[in-house]
Amino acid sequence: MQKLLLPLLFSIMTLCTDGCGYHPYPIFRIPDIMQTLIVDTTDPYGPLATAVYEELQHHSVRIIDTPTTHTNITSLRLQEETVSRDITATFPNGKTSEYVIMMTIHAEVVIPDQGVYPITSAVSRSFFDHPQAALAKDTEQNIIIDDMRQQAVEDLIRQFAILDGAEKNILYQYDNDH
Repeated sequence: MQKLLLPLLFSIMTLCTDGCGYHPYPIFRIPDIMQTLIVDTTDPYGPLATAVYEELQHHSVRIIDTPTTHTNITSLRLQEETVSRDITATFPNGKTSEYVIMMTIHAEVVIPDQGVYPITSAVSRSFFDHPQAALAKDTEQNIIIDDMRQQAVEDLIRQFAILDGAEKNILYQYDNDH
């Protein structure tokens, strides 16, 4: 009986995890050329720059503060963070009951002697408007926007791995052409 129970339990666990669409999160590696970065931003102490610094430190990326003295180091230029809201539902009296909040972050990765690679991250969330709780609504919206910013920054950093593949592809094409 025990010999049948263990394989049956293992089979059920496998079917449950495969059936629900669960997949382990892929681990990526920051390319060597991006292990040391200069972060260019107009607001170095703003929430976007702070989130980028924290995420880069989480991935053990060395951040250089003085961009003028190092011209051969890859740089990340944070260009723009936009937050917009679209109405998705209204109450019978015509007031808005639900929004979709969309955040888009535009940046560029400048790799010396190779080029400029634009990267973009977009995140959206639904937000229910509570007309009787104005203060709670503002606080909840700020929490949602901070969470969206963190998710968008994680996506930007994840795109570094894609840039490494694009860089190798460009070098491969260059080698084959010459």
